[in-house]
Amino acid sequence: MPTPALTMFDLKERFFALASPPLPSDWEVEENLEKLRPLSPQRQSLILQQIPAIWPVSNSLCYSYLACAGTALECLSDSQISDWVSAILDTYEQQGLRGAQNFMADAEGNYLCRLRGETGVELESLPHLQAYAQGVAGLPLRLAPSLELGTDTETIFLPAKITAFANRAENFLYYKLLLTLQVGLIQIGTYQLVLRPEDPLVQSLLAANPAAGAIPAEITLSDFFKLFPNPRLAEEIFTLAEARRLLAWLAATLPGLWRDGQAILRRLSETMDIKNLPGGVVTSIADLRCLVMAAGPTDPLPTGAESSLNLSAQFLAPALTVADSATKTGAIYAILSKSSHPYQASTPLPWLGRLQPDAAWQVRLRQRQEAKAKFIKGLAIILAAASPAGPPNNSEGSVAQPGRGEQSATAALLLAPGNNAPEPQKSPASPKSQNLVTLETLATELPEALRELGQEITHDLGQIPAEYVSAAQGLSGHGPLAITASAASPGESLVQQLTYAEWDFRRQGYRKDWCAVKEKILSPVKSSLIETTLAKYRGQVSQLRKQFEMLRTGERFVGRQREGSDFDLDAVIESLSDRWAGKAGSDQLFIRLRRDQRDIAVFFLVDMSSSTEGWVNLALKEALILTGEALQTLGDRFAIAGFSGMRRTRCDFFRVKDFTESYNAEVKGRICAMAPREYTRMGPALRHATRLLDKVEARVRLLFVLSDGKPEDYDDYKGKYAIEDTRHALIEAKSVGIHPFCLTIDRQAHDYMPHMYGAVNYIFLDDVRKLPLRLPAIYRNLTTSR
Repeated sequence: MPTPALTMFDLKERFFALASPPLPSDWEVEENLEKLRPLSPQRQSLILQQIPAIWPVSNSLCYSYLACAGTALECLSDSQISDWVSAILDTYEQQGLRGAQNFMADAEGNYLCRLRGETGVELESLPHLQAYAQGVAGLPLRLAPSLELGTDTETIFLPAKITAFANRAENFLYYKLLLTLQVGLIQIGTYQLVLRPEDPLVQSLLAANPAAGAIPAEITLSDFFKLFPNPRLAEEIFTLAEARRLLAWLAATLPGLWRDGQAILRRLSETMDIKNLPGGVVTSIADLRCLVMAAGPTDPLPTGAESSLNLSAQFLAPALTVADSATKTGAIYAILSKSSHPYQASTPLPWLGRLQPDAAWQVRLRQRQEAKAKFIKGLAIILAAASPAGPPNNSEGSVAQPGRGEQSATAALLLAPGNNAPEPQKSPASPKSQNLVTLETLATELPEALRELGQEITHDLGQIPAEYVSAAQGLSGHGPLAITASAASPGESLVQQLTYAEWDFRRQGYRKDWCAVKEKILSPVKSSLIETTLAKYRGQVSQLRKQFEMLRTGERFVGRQREGSDFDLDAVIESLSDRWAGKAGSDQLFIRLRRDQRDIAVFFLVDMSSSTEGWVNLALKEALILTGEALQTLGDRFAIAGFSGMRRTRCDFFRVKDFTESYNAEVKGRICAMAPREYTRMGPALRHATRLLDKVEARVRLLFVLSDGKPEDYDDYKGKYAIEDTRHALIEAKSVGIHPFCLTIDRQAHDYMPHMYGAVNYIFLDDVRKLPLRLPAIYRNLTTSR
C-alpha cells in the first residue's frame, strides 16, 4: 500500500522543524506549501530536505524554490535535486533573487542543458570583442580570460565562459556589458588618480590617521587607500562612488548599450531593493552597495530612503571626476567609521569586479618609460637631420633665463598643442608654425607622430620634462640645451621674470612654477588721444571732478556716543526704559558727525589681447583716461597694468602706472601706447597683480579687471581649464584681503562670469561705447560702499 502524501499540517510541521528563526506565520507557510500537496511523499521529503540550505540565505528564495520545485522534478531525477539547489544558490549569489527565480523557472533549459553543455558563451568564441574594445576605448587593449573581472588599463580580464543566462544572446550581451564597463574605468580616469602630499584631502586624512606613516610624492590610488585606518573599507566606498560615475558615463556615452544592458543589471540587482532597507536608513557599506545596484545613474533616491547619517546626499549624485570620488570617499568613510554597524567586506559588484590599482600603476610606469625612450629617440633623429637656421623673428621658442621655473621654461621649448588649438593670428608676432622645436639657432617642425607622443607625455606629467629634451640633444650631437633671454620688443624694457603656479582642475592641484610672467614697462608715445578724449567728454569730466571732490572725506553720523552735537533719540528712550525697569541706564546718548579719511588702493588690470582691437581698445583707453582724471582729483592711490601673452612661457605684464607714480604726462603716454597683442591668459596676470597690490597698506584694496571676454590662450588654456584657473587666482586674491571686480563687455559672459567672479563681483556691459562713462561711476559706487 503506497505511503499517503503529507497533509498540510504535516508539511507545516516539517517546514517549521527544518527552517531556522525568524519563522513566518502559518498562512505564509500554507500559501507556499500548497503546490507540494499533489506530489508523492518521497518527492515532498526530497524538496523539504533542502530547506535548511536555502532558508538562511533568503526567505524569498526559499518560497520561490517551494513554488518551482514540483515542476522542476518533472525533468530532474531524485539524485539531481541537491545539485540543482546548489546551482540555485550559486545563481542567487551572482545574479540575485530575480536571476535565481528565472533559473528555477526552467530547470530543463537553465540546468540540464547546462550540464549537457548546451548553453553558455566562451570568450575565445568572440574574437570580434577585441576590435569592439579598441574601438570604444581608442586604445590597443587586449582581452584575457581570468577568474577575476578587472583591468590593469592595458589588458581587460573577463570570465573564460559566461553561462549566466538561458540563451546565447543574453550571455553575449553580458560579455559586452562587462567589457564596456572595464573600458569605461579607463575612459573616466579611475586609475589616473594621483594626489600630492600637500593636497587638502591628503592633509585631512593624515590628520585623522597619524599612523599612516610616510607617503610618497605621488600618491597613487593604492596609496590613497592606505591613508585610511581600514583600506578595504575605503576601497569599497571609492569603488561604489566610481560605479555610480561609471553608470552615468555608460548612459551618456553608449545609450543603446545602456538601454539593452539595463535588463541584465536589473536581474543582477533584484534582491538589493532599497525598500528592503529597515526604515530606508542607509547606515552601512552594504546599504551603499544596495543603492548602486538598485538605482540608475540619474535615478532619485526612493521615498523614505533619506539617511540619518546623510550618506544618500553624499553619495547618490554621481561624481564628476575621480578626484570628486576621492573626496566623497573621505566624507563617507568619516561617517561610516562612526557607525554602530560593524564593517564586513562584501563581494565585488558582479558587473564591475575589484579595482586593480597596483597593476594599473605598474603599467603606467612602464608606459611612461617607453614613451620617454621613444620621444628622446624621435626628437634626436629630428634634431640631427635638421639644418641650422636662424631663430624665428618672434623668438617664440626662447624664454628668459630661468630662475625657479627652469624646468618649465626648458620644457616649453617643445611646442605640442592639442588639435583644438586656435588658428594663430596672422601678425608678425604670431609663430609661423604651431609645432616647432627651437634650440639656440636650430628650428624645425615636429612630425605628427612625435607631436602626438609629446601630447601624451604632457597629459601624463603636466609638461615635457627638461631631461627629455636635454637627452635628445645629447643623442643628436647638439650638446646641452642653451636658454637665451628673449629680446625686448620695441618700446619695452624687460624688468624681471617671475614664475607662478597654475590651477589644473583635472588633477585638483596646482602646476608648480608653471607660468613665466615677464614684467615690462610700456614706452610712452605722443598722441592726441588725451586731448581728444578730454574734449569729447568735457562736460562729463567736469561733473566727475565735482562728484569725486565730494568723496575726498566721507561723513556719517555715529549714534550712542558719550558726547556729540545732538541727542540720539533711540538711545535716550532705551536708557529711560532701563531706569524704569530698575536697571542702570546708559550714558551714551548723543550723535556725533564723524569724518572718515579714504584709505583705498585700486589696481586696474586691463586686457590687452588681440580681441580688444578696434572700438574695444579705444574705449578701454578712454575709460582709463577719464578715471585717471577723476582719481587724481579724489586722491585715491591707483595703479594700471595691461596683460597679454602667448603660452605659459610668455605671460607679458605691462606696467603703465605704479602706486607711487603720479598721473603725469608720461603715464598718459603709456596709456596711449596700450595696444592689442596676443592672447588672454588671465590667471598669471591676476596672481602678479595680487602680489603687487598685497604690498600696499590700505583699508580697502580693489583689483579691478577690464576685459572683453573669456580667458584663453594659444595652447590648452581655454574652456573649463582657463575658467577654473582664473577662478582660483581670484580666490587667492580674496584670501589676502583683496576684493576683485570685473567689468566685462563680452556678450556671452553670463554663462561663466557668476561662477568665475561670484554673482555680485562683476558687471556686464553690452555696449562698449558706454565704458568711458560707466567706469568712473562704477568705481565711485564700489569705493563709497566700503
